[in-house]
Amino acid sequence: MSNQRKNYFIDKSFQSKFILKFCIIVVIASLLIGGLLLFLARNSTTVAIENTRVTVKTTADFIFPFIAQTLIVVTLFCAISVALLTLFVSHRIAGPLYRLRKEIEKLSEGDLTANFQIRTTDQLKNLSVSLTHLSYYLKDKIALLKREVNALNKGIEKLPVETKRAIEAELKNIESILNNFKGV
Repeated sequence: MSNQRKNYFIDKSFQSKFILKFCIIVVIASLLIGGLLLFLARNSTTVAIENTRVTVKTTADFIFPFIAQTLIVVTLFCAISVALLTLFVSHRIAGPLYRLRKEIEKLSEGDLTANFQIRTTDQLKNLSVSLTHLSYYLKDKIALLKREVNALNKGIEKLPVETKRAIEAELKNIESILNNFKGV
């Protein structure tokens, strides 16, 4: 079985917002660069030959078309690159979060067979390891409680009948609660 996820949009809302934020930063940075270049060129003039005529223009008027074209191309290239990069990065976050959330839901329903293992290359590996330790700890404690209940069941044989019945009823309640846990 392959350990590779095929779907890169695991949590579309989270990943879309994540990608959009970085693309907005690229667009804002491009606009700031263009604006700064035009601002710095506003007080200078440039002599140019256009259609065999010598023209004098402000440098900002002269370079604006070139800056606009260059910024559009560079912004589109950077935005697409950033979108792809953040898609892959967010995939390494959203995938494990989705998986861990599903396993935590199983654990919260009493299923102690929950498997918190994620790929070693994914983010949140430390959280995965901590949740695995928690699962093992809960299994051990519940197994210990079951052994204690069994020992108490065996030990109440020597008690008077009325006391024995009351204790047996309570032990049955505790056993039914403990039996709701799977994987122990």
